Amino acid sequence: MKLIVEAAGLPFIPLLPEADVGAPEYFAKYPERQEKTPGMEMFGFDMEHFFLPNLPAQTAGLEKALRDFPADIILAESFFFGTLPLLLGARDNRPAIVHLGITVLDHGSGKKMPPIPNISMEALQAQHEKRERLLLKPLQAAFDETLTRLGCGPLPCQVLESMSTLPDRYLHPGIASFQYAAHLSDTSPVHYIGRLPLPPGPHSLPDWWHDLDGTKRLVLLTQGTVANRNLGQLVGPALEGLAEEEDVLVLVTTGGQPAESIPVNIPTNARVTAFLPYEYVLPRVDLLITNGGYGTVNMALAHGIPIVSAGLTEDKEEVSANVQWSGAGIDLRTNQANAEMVRRAARQILDSEIYRNRARKLAEEYAQHDVEAEVLDLLEACVEPAIKA
Repeated sequence: MKLIVEAAGLPFIPLLPEADVGAPEYFAKYPERQEKTPGMEMFGFDMEHFFLPNLPAQTAGLEKALRDFPADIILAESFFFGTLPLLLGARDNRPAIVHLGITVLDHGSGKKMPPIPNISMEALQAQHEKRERLLLKPLQAAFDETLTRLGCGPLPCQVLESMSTLPDRYLHPGIASFQYAAHLSDTSPVHYIGRLPLPPGPHSLPDWWHDLDGTKRLVLLTQGTVANRNLGQLVGPALEGLAEEEDVLVLVTTGGQPAESIPVNIPTNARVTAFLPYEYVLPRVDLLITNGGYGTVNMALAHGIPIVSAGLTEDKEEVSANVQWSGAGIDLRTNQANAEMVRRAARQILDSEIYRNRARKLAEEYAQHDVEAEVLDLLEACVEPAIKA
């Protein structure tokens, strides 16, 4: 990150060491995380053991940076909870604060979960009550305790809503038609900005890419770059399920994992690589099969690609629910797919124009956004009142 920032001609101010903890270090410190049930239990563990412990040092780092660099605005991603103490303090004592979303709005709250096919309202209500008891209330208590200890708590709203409701602006990388919690008040700080551009950098295509002749439909298969330590959850079953589909070619990106970590034989209608530059690949793809990473889903929909989603970890349960609610794909509602469920869902989408047409409608909405211009306008609108004062 330091090299990227300085290469752009900008000063780099590092986080305090206590807050500079990445996912690999976290996973190594807490191997028991893998034993948690995917979904609310694992997400609650991550919030309690990763995001919340970093909050005090993040805040201290921000305050230290502001003493040396009196910024007009702080732009932070939406899981950088170190901005909360500043947001809970006096507005006159801080710069404008803008959060940039990295996933669906209010993910994990379950408050606005859409109706789910074949599940009764009673069962859905029981699920919501379980989420409130096992996830939301314990998280609220833990965050309020930490913030009170820092002299600024408790929160005036739900933890999972705080990062989108408390800042001066919340820039959401997406569109309203993909978000079932999209109905916002006139005073909401949330602004939909479309899809963020991919970062510049050197890109290379695998050797087999130039052999694709367009005679088969292309299916992109990925478990992303975080929840990809067990490629038997989705990549393996999907390869087995689609192995006999003669009209399909499956492009697998392992997110950096070696091809040998795929626990099944690679069928003849599949090609495997550690990385694919999506800006080159997506315009040719007919279907995305994913475990629900928001960035990948967002990019696919912006290209009009329908989706099969199967994931429950991190934010993936909510992302997958939005996929199905939007009409652009199928949510398998599992973290452990099997070959037949993937094959059926893939064929349902490939053999029907319904999902493709809906994905194309969403792509038209993405295309209406000029994300760079909108971000600059929204940031300037935050800073102008302070300058005039």
